[in-house]
Amino acid sequence: MPHTDLLDRADGIVAALITPYRADGSIDVDTLRTHTASLVAAGIDGLYVCGSTGDGVTLDEDDRVLCTRTAVEAADGEVPVIAHVGTNATALTLRLAERSAQAGAAAVSSILPAIPLTPAEVRDYFLEVVRSSPAPFIAYNFPARAGVGLADDLLAELAAEENLHGLKNTSRDVFEMSGFTRLRGGKFRVWNGHDEVLYAGLSVGACGAIGSTFNVFPRLYQDLLRSFRAGDHGTALASQRRIEELVRVLAHHGVMPSLRALLAARGLDMGPSRRPQRDLDAAARQRLLADVAALELPA
Repeated sequence: MPHTDLLDRADGIVAALITPYRADGSIDVDTLRTHTASLVAAGIDGLYVCGSTGDGVTLDEDDRVLCTRTAVEAADGEVPVIAHVGTNATALTLRLAERSAQAGAAAVSSILPAIPLTPAEVRDYFLEVVRSSPAPFIAYNFPARAGVGLADDLLAELAAEENLHGLKNTSRDVFEMSGFTRLRGGKFRVWNGHDEVLYAGLSVGACGAIGSTFNVFPRLYQDLLRSFRAGDHGTALASQRRIEELVRVLAHHGVMPSLRALLAARGLDMGPSRRPQRDLDAAARQRLLADVAALELPA
């Protein structure tokens, strides 16, 4: 199946994969393969590898390619794998894009470098990586992480580039997101990136979502999207409220270590967090599990 056809499947619920580690900090390939296959079996629409959730910027180049190749093999052509290739250097980003495409990624994506950039430098970065990418490119707008957001006029310019497939938009600014979805005559793909505002993102035209909590509760988000597309907004909004409750609990305990703890409780040991991130201690894990169990969410 051509990448472009497979990539269309990603217009839905795409899990931003957590990267599992062994005790020595190496990638736990077997667990990554198992987790990827389980998400595909659960009906996920795509996989986003080595993004913020997957510790991409803390991994070396070879480990990032290893994660992409492992996810591609485990997905076995059922869903597209999008490889996040963002780094602090344009040349390195493009080399990682090339290697990720060779590993089977249906698309590549990049956040802005984590260094101070002028608006002209931001423009140059994205134009160069979009035009030079060997695979369809998905821009990644995450102002809270990058320190700067994509300006409306820049994204409009990028949208004129044939190789720009869409935008992962991790921002609660739904007004801005609405403007993004109006590009290309209202056909520009935008994935909602903050799980807790999924309903709002869909309401202004998002084609789907890329999120971290989908690793543990994919059905909750699939149910919301299914109801929304069916025009059953009462049911969709009820799912949204449950998502908000979940995110509040996870944020209270720490989202990333909480997701690892929840998967471990299901028998899938994702290993330790990547330093400098910290894991929950035994007491905190028990409180987390009790708080999540009280929500009675579908797995």
